[in-house]
This record gives sequence, C-alpha cells and structure tokens, in this order.
Amino acid sequence: MAPLNEDQLKDIRDERKKQIMIAALKVFAENGVKLTKIGMIAKEAGVSHGLVYHYFSSKEEVLFESLEWGMEVADTKKKLDELGKTILSPLDKLKSFVTFGLKEGNSDIFRIIQHLGKSDKLPEHIQDLVLNSGEIYIESLLPWIIEGQKNGEIIQGDSREILEIFLNVISGIMADDLIFWNHNIDRKVDILLRMLSTR
Repeated sequence: MAPLNEDQLKDIRDERKKQIMIAALKVFAENGVKLTKIGMIAKEAGVSHGLVYHYFSSKEEVLFESLEWGMEVADTKKKLDELGKTILSPLDKLKSFVTFGLKEGNSDIFRIIQHLGKSDKLPEHIQDLVLNSGEIYIESLLPWIIEGQKNGEIIQGDSREILEIFLNVISGIMADDLIFWNHNIDRKVDILLRMLSTR
C-alpha cells in the first residue's frame, strides 16, 4: 500500500478535527460548559482523550473553535433569509423556523449560546459572537411578527416584546429534553404557536 501524500493526510486531520467539533457541540449543549469534560467529548467523538489535545490546547479552545465552526456551517442568517423570502405566511415561517430549530442536532449551537449568555468570563470575540447571534434572530423574526400583526394572524401588542417572550419560551424548550419534542413535532409546534396566533 502506497504511503499517503500530504493532501490525503491533511484531509484525514481535517475530518478528525471536524468529528471532534461535532461531538463537542453535542456534549456542550447537553451538559453545559462547566460540566463538560474533555473525556466526555473524546468518548462522544470515538477518539482518545490525548487526540483531542492533539487538536486543541484546552476545553475552552474546543468550545470556542467548535462554536465558531458550527455557526459558520449552520449559517443561521442565510437560512432565516431564505425562509423570509418564501411565500409562506408569517405564522408558517415561524413554524418552519421552530420546527427546524427543535429537531435533534439543530439546537446544539442555540443551547450552547444560552449557556454562554450567562457567563461573564468570555473572550471578546466569543462575547461578540453570542451577542450577534441573538440579534440575528431579532432582525429576522421581528418583521414576521409585524407582518402577521398587520394581516391579523398574530396577536396585537408590542411586537418586540411578543418576539422576546416567544424566544424565551423556545429557549426554555431547547434547554429541556428534545426527545419529547421530536416525537410528533408538527403537532407540538402547532400547539406552541397558539400563543401567537389569532386563528
């Protein structure tokens, strides 16, 4: 068997690092930042404890690199923009957003950001990432709330306050066990959206 060339070795290294970051996002989301240990990430990734340290110097570095990578891959802003351009009604756009966000695996970044939002010991670039992620949701969803109020499908009141209450409810759900939500998710999201709907 011929030895691997440098490009093949780089591909293997990149794939292994990606495997660790995917596992890290899941473990941090499920356990929070304080309770997560490198060994838990290694076990989830199916790699040795030492291999994690080959790619990352600390738990914090795993967290920050994984979060930045995950936000880039998820490209939440792009997905929200695409959903905003559809012909769906505002309430149906919100339903699509919530259904996507609650599906297993999709909520990990959101859940980690919730954990980090309560921390005051973050590097500046991660603080900016956390703050900007919240603004992405407000910028994208607020026009849907306003439009829904104008066409009579969403309850009246302070649009931003309604959205913030709704996002707090979603945050609480995401902090809970999502296995419950993923069973018959469409029906459950319909029930959830009744808090906003005039229908």
